[in-house]
This record gives sequence, structure tokens and C-alpha cells, in this order.
Amino acid sequence: MSSSSDTQLRSSAKLTGKVCLVTGAARGIGRAVAQRFAEEGAVVYGVDQHIQELEVQMQALSARGLSALACPADLTRPEEVKQVIDQITAQSSGLDVLANVAGIIALKTLEETTLEEWDRILAVNLRAPFLTCQAAASTMKRAGRGSIINVSSRAGVMGFADEVAYCASKWGLEGLSRAIADDFGPHGVAVNTLTPGTPTHTAMSEQTYSAETRKVWRDPSVITSAFVYLALQTSSGLHNHYVNAWELSECLRSEGWEV
Repeated sequence: MSSSSDTQLRSSAKLTGKVCLVTGAARGIGRAVAQRFAEEGAVVYGVDQHIQELEVQMQALSARGLSALACPADLTRPEEVKQVIDQITAQSSGLDVLANVAGIIALKTLEETTLEEWDRILAVNLRAPFLTCQAAASTMKRAGRGSIINVSSRAGVMGFADEVAYCASKWGLEGLSRAIADDFGPHGVAVNTLTPGTPTHTAMSEQTYSAETRKVWRDPSVITSAFVYLALQTSSGLHNHYVNAWELSECLRSEGWEV
């Protein structure tokens, strides 16, 4: 469904009633995921530091009759993470899905990377997911179900010379996710990491993609089916995996899953 459609929900409405927290919801992949989750019937809490853009996006979804609320926050700060989780649990029955999508990058070699850049990238890409997973732990474990989706990258399993801090953060995210998968699994909660798997047009890729790559980049909406599929999982389903979002989304489309 495109954002211009007059239909409020997809005919499938696969996430009806589920409460979903999406970070980085103002832009790029996070925005596309928040929209898709809302179109699938979820109650979406979108989090971002870009307050004006976040509110515009969430208000646009609400104007279509979808359930979307803006939660401006700096998720590198424990007190702000707690406020977001407390707001969600106070307003809703719990938290079913946590999608950590927010991320930043700097294309610099080891020698060029400043300590400030290193700290900031690891704070957004690794510290924030650690804090959100930690804050959501008791709620999800108590419910005995749920899904955590941590957006990783090829840089989480491969090294790239000009992505020193970014690679470190994504390899760390992979390690964090594998560890908490063992922790959450016995409580029914699925934990997976996800790489886009195809060039996507985002604010980040506008800075990092070459002219040749920009010729083939796709709108982030093309990989959102993978997020919906993972959102439906518990630890008895797809759990503790590194998922290629493009390949999974293409597979789901070929099976008619998006109808």
C-alpha cells in the first residue's frame, strides 16, 4: 500500500492489536517500518530525536485513521528510554514488538575517526539498543511473548576500512543480540538481527552511496514485509537469526503473503 492510498488498513492487517516501538521512525527505514506496522493494524510508538519530522510522520498516519504516536527521545539516555517504555506500558497492554532501526555512520579511516565520532556512533547504534532491550525485558518476559528486531548491516558481519566505528557498533549489536536471544528465548520472545540486503534510499545512504549505487537503490518500503514477518515471531519460530530483509521480503511476495 502506498502512503497515498485511501484505505486505512491493509486487507491482511497482520499486526492488529500489537503494540510496536520503532526507533528512527522519522526517516528512512524506520519511517517505512512505522508506516507499514500501522497499516497492518499495530499501535505504533515512533521514537526519534528529529522531533518535527517525527511528529509530521506520526500525525500523517493518524490522519489516515491509523494508530501512531510520536515519542521524541534521545535513546542513548537511560532516563529517556525509561520514560518511553513507561509511557507505552501505561497507555497500552504491554509491548509486543521492539524494532531498533535508528543508526548513524561516518565514513572515515581509523586515523581520521575522532573519539567524539566513535563515542556517538557506538552510543546510537549499540548503547541505545542495549538500553531499549533492557528496559523492555521485564514487560516482554512477563507476557511470555514478543519480538525484538535489531537492524544490523553487512558491516555487522564484515569489515570495511572506512567504516571503523560503524563496523564496531554493528558487530557489537550482533553480539548483543545473540546473547539476549539466549536470555529472552526461554520466555517466548524472539530476537533477530536484520540487514537490509539491498541498497535503500535513506538519509544515511544519501551520504554514503556512490553514484553507481544510487542508480539501483530502492525505497525502504520494499523491505518492510520482512519486519512484519519478524514482528509476528516468538522464540518458537524464527529466532536468533541474521536475516536478509530483501531476500525474505521477496520470498514473502512470491508466496502472496502481502495480500
